[in-house]
Formats: sequence, structure tokens, C-alpha cells
Amino acid sequence: MICNSTAPILLLVGWAILPTSFSDTATEVLPSQKASLTFKMVVTGESPYPMDDRKNLSVHCGGGKGVLISPHWVLTASHCITSRKAKAGDVKVRFTTSKRKPATIGVNKVLRHATKDLALLRLVRPVKMDDRPPVLLLRQTLNREDGKLLIKKVAGKETWRNIPAIGGKDNLRVPKKEDRRGKAGSSGGPWLIHSEKVGDVLIGITHGGGYAPQVAYAANWIQESVRKHSNDQLLWATKNQTLGK
Repeated sequence: MICNSTAPILLLVGWAILPTSFSDTATEVLPSQKASLTFKMVVTGESPYPMDDRKNLSVHCGGGKGVLISPHWVLTASHCITSRKAKAGDVKVRFTTSKRKPATIGVNKVLRHATKDLALLRLVRPVKMDDRPPVLLLRQTLNREDGKLLIKKVAGKETWRNIPAIGGKDNLRVPKKEDRRGKAGSSGGPWLIHSEKVGDVLIGITHGGGYAPQVAYAANWIQESVRKHSNDQLLWATKNQTLGK
């Protein structure tokens, strides 16, 4: 369902609830549900996640990569998870812990976005913060007016920085083919912007070499799905925090 409402919603900032207004471009929840959604926003300088420019971010899942967004949830590209594997419960998430030990966790639920190449995987057990901290998510969409973005892509042990990209209504794009970075099997991996204010912020999920659906475009769907199927609480960042304004 497409929605361009700018009606105020409540954001949880620290321990205070403040009214704000965002222009959301997509939602998978009913109008009656949308008003009850709350997004916990990170406080600048007080993120519980690492503030450094992280490398060890992506996880292996299905036929590609993904990224941990809370202890029980991984966000990936839908095309990386085949329907056969999803129904059979054969999806596994694999990663290396902070102690450089291999870890494998099963998945008991696969949720797919209705229109975008995005999927949420619920893990059968939570990942410990010491083993792999989650990543912040961008709450507002990035547009052409935000100018050239210098993004970071992560896939397995590979990290590519300072890739020039631009935002759009629903996707992020790297216009020049020669600027695109990646390798086979990197679909589903994260596109991020490293912020000096709050650390790494997830802005998109790799669809192809030059495109990524924006996380903020599907923010309502992500937030409602995680709330409905777990007790995890996601942590979001604003555009100004992400862009260092």
C-alpha cells in the first residue's frame, strides 16, 4: 500500500516521547496501525552500538548476505532466500563472532516485503551483543536534494568505502558503472553511511551492483514486522545524524 501521509507520529527519543512528522513513501500496515507505531531513535553520542567504522557487519544467509538489525532479526534481499528453503526451514545465518569463532543460527520465520527486494529473517535464538552488535537503521529517505552520498558496502570480509551514490524516491543508486563495487554473492549485503555522530547507519540492501532499496522506504513494514513477531526493539537514526548535520 502506498502512502504519502505527513501526519505526525510519536518518536521515542531516549526516554522522552516527542511528536514529529515524516513523509513516508511506503507502508505495509493498516492506517489504524500506523498511528500506533513508535520508532526508538538513537541519541547523538550515546549509541549502544560501536561508533567506529565497522568492517565485520554482513552475515551469510541463503544465497547471499544480510545484516543484523536486532538480536533476533536479519535484513537481507528477498531474492537471496528461495521459497523452497523458506518453507523447509533450511535457512541458516552464518557469521564470525568478535572472538573469530564461526557461528550458525537457524531461521524460523521469513517475511518478505510486498514490492521491494527485502526480506526479514527471524533467528531461533538471539545473537549476543558481544558476538555481533546490530546496526542502526535510517528512518528518513535520502533524495537527490541530499546530494552525492559517500557510502560503504560490506560483503563477507570485503569492505568498499567512499562509493558515490545518490538517493531517490525508493532506491539508492550508483550512477557510474566504474564506481560500483562488489562481487558475486554480495546481494543482500548492507549499504551504509558512517556517521561521526552515531556510527554506522544502514541505508539500503544490495539488490545489484548499482542499486539498493532504501531501508527508510520500508521503515513501517520493518518496524511493525519486528514488533509483531518478537520483543526486540529496533534503533533508528535521523537523516541529519547520518549525514553529520
